[in-house]
Parts: sequence; structure tokens; C-alpha cells
Amino acid sequence: MTTTLGQRLKSSRLKVGLNQKQVAEAVGIKQPTYQALEAGKTKKTAFIAELASVLSVDVYWLANGVNSSDIDEAVSHILDNSATPLLNNAKNIENRICLDVVEVVFKKNMEQEIETKFNETGKKVGFDQEFFSKYLVEIQNIKLITATDDSQSPYVKVGDIFAIDISSTNIKDGDFYAVYFEGELMLMQIFKEENSRLTLHSLNTKYRDRTVHMNNYESFKVIGKQFWRAG
Repeated sequence: MTTTLGQRLKSSRLKVGLNQKQVAEAVGIKQPTYQALEAGKTKKTAFIAELASVLSVDVYWLANGVNSSDIDEAVSHILDNSATPLLNNAKNIENRICLDVVEVVFKKNMEQEIETKFNETGKKVGFDQEFFSKYLVEIQNIKLITATDDSQSPYVKVGDIFAIDISSTNIKDGDFYAVYFEGELMLMQIFKEENSRLTLHSLNTKYRDRTVHMNNYESFKVIGKQFWRAG
């Protein structure tokens, strides 16, 4: 059964035996702010990681209703070209489709528009055919990227490989996207705000939220929606 953020907050709070005031104080927000979340009047929060920690639940489950471990149901195998040269052909090897792990490079063209290039790194990941059916993503639109920071830890850790769909660049509130922002490649949870502003949120609380607004929008570009990751 699908649950709302408010329902997940309430059930988790009751399990750990805390009242709304205690949760709010532990997270660092006002009680009415938390009460609005639990009541469903507010449907999103930038404090999702802090709430998950206080309530001792999986942060991705609290945010989306799905356990982060469930994202890995489709088994992948990290393969190195130097050990298996035949993978250079990127063909079906033993009933798997092998895709390149890429490095994302950005540059601005003559019109100062941001261009994206994907350079092969020499590693591949093998996927069963069922993987593509499950996520409904075309093979040519999948890019595999290695996380180089812990901004989305514990969901995505340093060294994890995550997949993005470069055909999916229309932002859906609360989903994760690989983006270019102010000269950097970032994996961010994006929240839509008033006045066309965007909040780029990190699950790791040591990273501050970033805001995209009218004055810096030219330094922002969505590369693709993140839909899978493997540790």
C-alpha cells in the first residue's frame, strides 16, 4: 500500500516513542513545521535526512516510500576491460548487456551554452535484459557515472555507480538528478519552490542546500534523472 510522507513520519515516530515536539527539537525545526508535515499539509522538507536519523529509518524510504536496498534488485557486475578485453565490443556477453561507465565533461560553446560530453572510463557494467524492462529506459539514454563525493550518503556513497536517463530532464519534485551547477557535476535531490526557484538538496547534512534562481540559472543544467545505483 502506498503511504504518504506524513503517514511514514507518524508511524516511525510512534515506533520510537517520541512526540511531535521531541522530534522537531531533535531535528532543529519548529513543532508547527513538523506537525504540518505529519498532517500532510506540507508534503516535502529539506530535513528528510535529519528526520530519518532521529526516527531510525531508511532515509530513502522516508522520502519516497521505497527502501534504498530495493533499488538494487537488478543485479549488476562491475567488469574491468583490462581483465576481459572482449567487453570492448559492448555486446551481449553471457546474456548480459554491457554499458560503459563514463566521466562527464562540460564546456561552454560560442553562445555560452553548456555542452555535455561523456568520456568512457574503461569500465563496464553488465545488466540482465529484465533491467531495461523494469526501468523502462532506452539503452542509448543510459549513462553510468561513478560518485566522487558523499553528498547523497547514505543513499549513494563515494565509489558507487549510479545510472541516469539523459532523456528525462523535466524535473519532478523530490526526485534525484545529475546536474551541472556553477561549474560542478552534482547528484542532487531537487525541490521546486515558489517564484521558479529550485532547491538542490543533499541527503548528507554536512552539505548545504544550493538554490537555483533567476540570477544563476544560466549556470544550471539538468543532465538526466537518476533511477538506479549499485554500491
